[in-house]
Amino acid sequence: MRSIFKAILVFSLVLSFSSTAFAQEADPMTKGILAFRSGQYAQAVTHFEKALKDDASNAEAHFLLARLFWETDLKDAKRAGLELDKALLLDPENVQFMVARLQQLREDSKFFMIEMTRERQRREMSARILKLDPTNSFAHEELGKSYIRDFWRYRNAMMYPTLTFNEYKYRGSSEPDPMATRLLDDLREYEQQNGLEESEQLSEQIGRVEQNLDPSSIFMADEFDVEALKRQGFPVVDMSGRALLAYNLAIEHLNAALDSDPRQRSVYDDLMEIYALKGEYDEALKMLSQMYVFFPEDVKLWTYLGYAHYHAGNMEAASKSFETSFKYMDQNTVYAYTHLEDILPEDEQKLYKMDPAAYSARFWTSKDPRYLTPYNERKMEHYARLTYADLIYGAPKMDLRGWNTERGQILVRYGVPQGDVVIIPRSGSGVRNATQANDGNTTSQTIQVARSGSDHDMLEEANTYNIWDYGEFKFVFEDPFRNGEYRLYAPSSADLAAGGLPWVNDYTIKAKETFRKTPERYIYEAPGRQIELPFVVATFKGKEGNADVYVNYAIPITQAYDPSKEFINITANAGTFVVAENRDMLVERRRTIYGLPTSQVVRFDESNLWVDTQLMTTPPGQHEVSVEFETAGGSTVAVQRRKVDVHNFSGSSLAMSDILLAYRIEETDNGKPIVPTDIFRDNLSIQPAPWTVFSIDQPIYIYFEVYNLTLGDDSQARYEVEATLTPKDKGSGVGRILRGLFGGNKGGVSTGVPIAVSSSFDGQYLILDALNQETGLFTLNVKITDTVAGKSVQMDKELFLE
Repeated sequence: MRSIFKAILVFSLVLSFSSTAFAQEADPMTKGILAFRSGQYAQAVTHFEKALKDDASNAEAHFLLARLFWETDLKDAKRAGLELDKALLLDPENVQFMVARLQQLREDSKFFMIEMTRERQRREMSARILKLDPTNSFAHEELGKSYIRDFWRYRNAMMYPTLTFNEYKYRGSSEPDPMATRLLDDLREYEQQNGLEESEQLSEQIGRVEQNLDPSSIFMADEFDVEALKRQGFPVVDMSGRALLAYNLAIEHLNAALDSDPRQRSVYDDLMEIYALKGEYDEALKMLSQMYVFFPEDVKLWTYLGYAHYHAGNMEAASKSFETSFKYMDQNTVYAYTHLEDILPEDEQKLYKMDPAAYSARFWTSKDPRYLTPYNERKMEHYARLTYADLIYGAPKMDLRGWNTERGQILVRYGVPQGDVVIIPRSGSGVRNATQANDGNTTSQTIQVARSGSDHDMLEEANTYNIWDYGEFKFVFEDPFRNGEYRLYAPSSADLAAGGLPWVNDYTIKAKETFRKTPERYIYEAPGRQIELPFVVATFKGKEGNADVYVNYAIPITQAYDPSKEFINITANAGTFVVAENRDMLVERRRTIYGLPTSQVVRFDESNLWVDTQLMTTPPGQHEVSVEFETAGGSTVAVQRRKVDVHNFSGSSLAMSDILLAYRIEETDNGKPIVPTDIFRDNLSIQPAPWTVFSIDQPIYIYFEVYNLTLGDDSQARYEVEATLTPKDKGSGVGRILRGLFGGNKGGVSTGVPIAVSSSFDGQYLILDALNQETGLFTLNVKITDTVAGKSVQMDKELFLE
């Protein structure tokens, strides 16, 4: 073993000596290359400069110097550019040199005019490269990126060719906008709402408006009110064909880049970007299957897969992909995908910081739109928004993740906006370009307008505005240097002096207020056919301080069925869930129903309802009840949620349960409900009315319970019941007292008739006759008066008569 080691050592020393001797005897170019490879960059520069002294026409030496001053710690962009210029001058058709120039032209610029020039140069250089080397992946990728930018500009676009922009007045119509006169009232109303005297500043602004009511000018208090532009009826030219051409060219070049070099990692990001912009999720999944072959442990592969599967409707695959992505994330990325500070209400942020993991679990549980599914759609939407924000708004060269940009943060909070508008001022007159795009629920628009006059601020002319409209609120961003680094817009002092209204147009202030009022927003859209799912919740006194919560829901039956048969041939999953105010899951009930019993169907003129009930026990408090129903395979889905107040019945004062409306109430002595899904309380079998809709010729059954009645000297409790039905639209109008129709020992009770029971608790029902009532929405009031204690309690319930 020692002899072998000695032989290896001697051989290594010989190689080392030989390499050193070779370097000492080699020419300057060889010495420079060896120094470059070993990281001795300064020595490499010296050797290449020596080579150029020996031979001024050595293009390779200039090229290697360009690389040293571009790629290493000796970074000197100007020197690198000069050296590459000399190399290309000596060898203008060297593809390697041309690719290097292409990479230099990709350097970020802080000024839009330089970037526009570089973009044109990159296109020209790429075209030259492809003439010499038709399969060059770098040139194909550059052209692909360029056409992606074109797709951004023109996707589904419209042009408004007659619009001009003059200070704070949009011109282009011969009729004055009525908005101008309404603005005066709005300004004065603003003062009154804020308890202000008519200030000098506001009076001056109002005066400016009045002076500018010119039939040829439209004053716009909100400089970014695109709807006001649309109302002017400007001519429109469709530009979607140009966007489609740009899309096809981008895909063609990017696919050619991958064909040449499937390991060119950045091309997958480019393809994912344009597929995401156009919503081509199936194409994205095909591309990602190729990416998986070469980059199976790349974290973005898995977040892209999650994003594409999510929007393609493959929820289980999306959930697994996002889950896998966490295996490859670094600590900072994990934090970005898991922290909640940005989307929590202010009053919950302290609770979150006390225990982030536990609070996150409760938060996502409470936000899950469908508890029946094995995945959380709201959490996946959050992951998808983060992925999209980073893909579209990230700047890898600046080490800036998309979710850390202002637009990215807002997208994570609220999703893709309904309207996406870009306004681009320019010098001169007329309109160069105005575009509008509509992709699904999102409208994207680009309007390029002109400022009149001769005294222009160059930076102001360069500014670009991006408007995001979410319906209830909007955000405006500006890009003063046209380099894609958008920030929330705030008017300058010059803008304010010229008449800009700060409370209307300062979006740094408006954004903070929107974040405070609405920290996040998500609207769930269930797959398959969605149906209404009416349900009612009634709470009664339970055991050990808890409440018995009955959730009664109804499923519309649209298919024909045979009432004589026992079941309707439908297999479905149903669930009922209660989530506490602190986001804890209190109760969950899940079950699979193999056939809907026809005995539970209630018939109406317009539809039939299959009615079911779930009993749950919960503590008192403000809770959220969720009821879900889906047929096997998910072809029909129903999800309904509602805030409910579960009463606290643990006190000793007179109390009353909720009013439970029913289609049928029957007495039973066998201790069981007549129909298994009936509510069974105090030997009464009750079929609730989840729709709270009754025909005027149909009896209205109501059930209620009274607690903590006072016993008299004879150990009897006495109370009176009064039921009043009042049309909803009459407000405080006098309602009509309804008389109960009842029979039997327990029976219903007549209103106003004293009832005597030998307990402090009693459960009763009324059968109300509304035959002479008009149709419409009514409020039913039930008042209980304890005649022994002289105390009263009452409850209201809304119902509809048809």
